[in-house]
Amino acid sequence: IQRNNLSLRSRSSIHDKTHTTLRYASSNTNGNTSTKDTEKPIQKPKKITTLSMAAKKRRGEKITMVTAYDFPSAVHVDRAGVDVLLVGDSCAMVELGFETTQPITLDQMIHHCQAVKRGAPNRPLLVGDMPFGSYEYKDVDIALRNAYRMVKEGGMDAVKFEGGSEARANTVKHVVEGGVAVLGHV
Repeated sequence: IQRNNLSLRSRSSIHDKTHTTLRYASSNTNGNTSTKDTEKPIQKPKKITTLSMAAKKRRGEKITMVTAYDFPSAVHVDRAGVDVLLVGDSCAMVELGFETTQPITLDQMIHHCQAVKRGAPNRPLLVGDMPFGSYEYKDVDIALRNAYRMVKEGGMDAVKFEGGSEARANTVKHVVEGGVAVLGHV
């Protein structure tokens, strides 16, 4: 590409998370060509956390949220700068062809969470939808164990529960006290 006496000869990237090297060839007014390397630090985007989300809400800033179920979709969501990426149980219908969300298992959700985590590893708050049958028990420790799996195996930052009953509130309280952030869907 020739523009204003500058010719771009090559562009290469060093994937060391800290620098990108650009090689430019330029022509001076005498027609001589020189090459120079320019190193610019790559700015790693800040990770969205539950605390940064609360701060955005206090400041009255908009919060963006998108659903993704796979690696390529997560890459696009990450590049778009979306705040929250939900791996929804709607994956059962959208990706797996079921008629409802009920058949998807915790293992299947973890599989999709892992793919999304690989596609958007650094910036968005990743939320994994707890599938039907993984948290609706009187024994709230079952919900906590399954939430731990979504965080540890699936790579999620938080989990999402549905329902607004007193029993569900007790489950959410137990999971949060266990150290897992929970987003509710009433």
